Amino acid sequence: MSFTASGGEPWLTDNDDTTCNTGNTQSVSVTLDTSIPLTWVRVGVSNAGLRKAKVDGLTLDIECSTTEPVSGVTLSWSGVTGLCSLYISGGRNVALKQTAQQSSRFIPDGVPNSYYAENAVDGVYPDPGWWTVTFSQAVDVTRFLIYNRVDCAQGCLDRLVNFTLTAQSVPSTATPYSYTDPGGPGQDSYTVVPSPRISFPVSLVRFVTAHSTKILTLCEVFVFGETNCPAGLFGLRCERQCNCADQGSCFVHSGGCPSGCATGYTGEECSGG
Repeated sequence: MSFTASGGEPWLTDNDDTTCNTGNTQSVSVTLDTSIPLTWVRVGVSNAGLRKAKVDGLTLDIECSTTEPVSGVTLSWSGVTGLCSLYISGGRNVALKQTAQQSSRFIPDGVPNSYYAENAVDGVYPDPGWWTVTFSQAVDVTRFLIYNRVDCAQGCLDRLVNFTLTAQSVPSTATPYSYTDPGGPGQDSYTVVPSPRISFPVSLVRFVTAHSTKILTLCEVFVFGETNCPAGLFGLRCERQCNCADQGSCFVHSGGCPSGCATGYTGEECSGG
């Protein structure tokens, strides 16, 4: 997640873990470009003695799942004098390579065309068009980013105006989250940040056009968050096993163990012998 250091500290935002705080500053604040719920924060330091959790010799991972969107983060502790880097996450794109479906496929002038669900493009029939993505593993969602079709000027942009987005669990055990675009001119992209955060693991996301006479066109749909893995598993598809001391839980995004690695395992993911 991109952000700006309020004090203009270049070493904090240069993506270089070898450039560090050279002064006596013990507090830094950053402002996120977009207010979002957080999932985790990573801190890089120059002194191994400052490390609070086992990631590597100079790196600390902090799980800090928030229910409301966050606009800024402040670090205040003596270790800031040895701070090198700060990484803030609002989740990964959990929609990547997941299963997409659509109500129909639009074939202009009867000519076959590759407007498939996998390309996030829907067609039009008398009923409003819809498009869905189904997750192989339920996910904890923080935000949605939708890229509109822009290659035919405003005629394409307006197709998404007043769209409805819903997110639900399957089988449904909670009231689905629903968002409807308030209207206005069509946009190149739409960011939807649920506030408060969706409280249940999401299995399916659905888009429905507001118009039965317009084609629903989508270029790309990003769903950010983390996979809702069973205890003891991690990874984008919960395909990897945690190897934590005392059979403790690990971070879903990295496999890192707050309790330390089990005997015989080392490294950030506690995977090496």
